[in-house]
Amino acid sequence: MGLITGYTIPKFGPQVKEQHIPVLFLIDGYYVIKYNGQRSTMRKLLGIIIIIIIFGLSAYLLLKIPRPTRASHVSIQNTTVLESQERWLGIFLQGQRIGYTFTKISHTVDGVFTESRSQMTLGMMQMARSIETHVYARTDNDYLLEEFSLTIATQGHETRVDGTIDGTTLTLTSFSQGVSESQTIELQEKPYIPEAVEEIIQQRNMQPGDETTIPYFDPTTQSSTTAHIKMMNTEDVPVMERIETGRRVEVIAQGITSVMWFDDDFQMIKVWIPALGMESVPMSREEALVEIVPTQAFDLLSFFAVRLDTKLPKPPTLTYLKLRLENITDTDLDIEDSYQRITSTQPLEIEFTRPVLDTLPQLSLPMTEHDEFTEPSVYIQCQEPDIVAAARKMAGNETDPRKIVARLVTGVSQLVRDNPTASLPSAIDVLKTKEGDCTEHTILFTALARALGIPTKIYVGLGNIDGKAYFYHAWCAVWLGEWVPVDPTWNQYPADVGHLKLKEGGLEEWAAVMRVVGQLVITVVDYRTGNGEKP
Repeated sequence: MGLITGYTIPKFGPQVKEQHIPVLFLIDGYYVIKYNGQRSTMRKLLGIIIIIIIFGLSAYLLLKIPRPTRASHVSIQNTTVLESQERWLGIFLQGQRIGYTFTKISHTVDGVFTESRSQMTLGMMQMARSIETHVYARTDNDYLLEEFSLTIATQGHETRVDGTIDGTTLTLTSFSQGVSESQTIELQEKPYIPEAVEEIIQQRNMQPGDETTIPYFDPTTQSSTTAHIKMMNTEDVPVMERIETGRRVEVIAQGITSVMWFDDDFQMIKVWIPALGMESVPMSREEALVEIVPTQAFDLLSFFAVRLDTKLPKPPTLTYLKLRLENITDTDLDIEDSYQRITSTQPLEIEFTRPVLDTLPQLSLPMTEHDEFTEPSVYIQCQEPDIVAAARKMAGNETDPRKIVARLVTGVSQLVRDNPTASLPSAIDVLKTKEGDCTEHTILFTALARALGIPTKIYVGLGNIDGKAYFYHAWCAVWLGEWVPVDPTWNQYPADVGHLKLKEGGLEEWAAVMRVVGQLVITVVDYRTGNGEKP
């Protein structure tokens, strides 16, 4: 017997569009729980994937965490503990250790309390960056979520996202630079934590070949989707330098497959994400906490680069480009628009043309089209007074939306200092700290443009800056009679043909981009420069 003391759960809040969210996957940790006296472990299916996405898919896709200055806590103290378990796991990428996860699960007469922490150290542009996550969650005895708090911190920056559930009402609140944003979502069912997924497998007595699909919600990206679970046969699996035998479970979510192995008592043996070459295995506390030497940190830039076999002229000099993409399809991607068109699906070939700004129509503010892209979100606080003031200052006395966009692109490019950091971006935080990389530039630009009534959305995909390779990247599109791509990171208005858009949206779309990691092959088919030059 014992007491839980010091557990505090605040209140969180990003944006969720879907309303049917029966399962909530917290960002982090392996959860160890007893069912009828048996220990079992269930890994948050996409936690590591999302962390890598947020961490920075390359040196050009690095995020920054806003720092909260306001806190609201719900204390959980003096609660009798019936049982408690702890577990440490090492996280490996391409066979190289990048960090660890620690999880503590406590059963009480009032419910289940989960505390989970992780740390990762990765190399970015010849600099080592560490990111830490901390999650508290409280459920009832049926593992139905009641409240949670997620904190992510790096380089002295921190953000917190909290959630509470009352009946089927989910209230989300985020905190950044003293600014809180909240949203209330009506759910069809009260969501579960990941342990319930393991319980579903046992309750349904799933046998090899059995499959089931469940929905879930990820608070890191504030997205909901479904996870398809398939039970496989028992098999031998290599774990570090030994061989163990376990039941294989395959899970497909957001197009990415995770493979897990469990022993006869449903203790986790190993988690493997083939697309990333990433795995997690149980370790002792001492092994997990061995410091990663910064000079030996895993190099994300090299891993996530898609290099060309033919060097292009620098993309800003091109007016036309045609690429062949191998090992992917256009399924569930947002490839086609006014300046990026599919010319063949087998193989997948895409042509890019540079927008001609002189052909755009004369418009005036406020615009009446696409007003959904002028609305605020938890991370795009376009109605905050400081954001509105900064937008008006950059725009000056200009009234032509086309010229305002040009001022904002240059203004954000000059304001935000390039700095490879890692975390969740927030417009108000980027405005205050004035540092970051492509996501910070993109988030701030989007907020500033929306603050002035210019419809703006986010593109995610790949960018080529030097003609040699594509890196994972984020930029924007503004409505100027048609959706025109702009890149405030590289100070491009319009964005050049070296931008390969894969998805439209925010953080929730990064997983779709991750499907091509380590698989995509890009071949140059054709190009033309401003002088009409061809290969």
